[in-house]
Amino acid sequence: MLKKPIYAWYAIYTKPNAEKKILTFLEEQEIECYLPLKKSLRQWSDRKKWIEEPFFRCYLFVKVSHVEFFKVLEIPGTVKYVSFGGQPQTIPEEQIENIKILIAQEEREIFLSRENIEKGKNVEVLVGPFKGMQGEIVKIQGNYRIVIRIETLGCNLYANIQKDEIKIVKRGKTENN
Repeated sequence: MLKKPIYAWYAIYTKPNAEKKILTFLEEQEIECYLPLKKSLRQWSDRKKWIEEPFFRCYLFVKVSHVEFFKVLEIPGTVKYVSFGGQPQTIPEEQIENIKILIAQEEREIFLSRENIEKGKNVEVLVGPFKGMQGEIVKIQGNYRIVIRIETLGCNLYANIQKDEIKIVKRGKTENN
C-alpha cells in the first residue's frame, strides 16, 4: 500500500535578489511556497516609488514532501535548504501562519531583528490584528512587544503590543496580564 507523502515547511536560502524569480518558478511547478513581502518607499535621484521587497532577504519558504524536496534545489538561484547539523530544518505550520498574520496587517509597523532576545514570558494576544497569536514578550524602550521566534532563520519578528492586549500563558494555563 502506498503512503501519502508528508508535506512540511522548509526555508530555502537563495542568491541575492532571486527570491521573486524562484517564487514564480515554484508557483508554475505547483509547489506551495511563501515569500513574505513588505512595501517600502525607495528614493531615486529623480523620483520616489513604493516597491515590494522580501521581508527576509535571501530566504523563501516552501512546503514540500520527499517527492519535491530535491526539485527545489534544481531551480536556478536556489542555494540550499536552511540546515543545522547538516539536516534541513522543518518550520512548524503555526510559525508560517503567524508570519502571514504579521505581514498581512497594516495597522502596526513590523520589525525584523537578528539580535538574540532572552526568553521572557509566553503570552497570547487578546485583541487587534494579532488576536490569538502566541509569542514571547520582551520589554523594549518601555513598550511591550510580542516576539514570534523563527529559530530556523536565526531571527525574530516583533510588533508593539499594549500590556492590556495580552494574557500570560503558563504551561497550558492562562492568566490576564
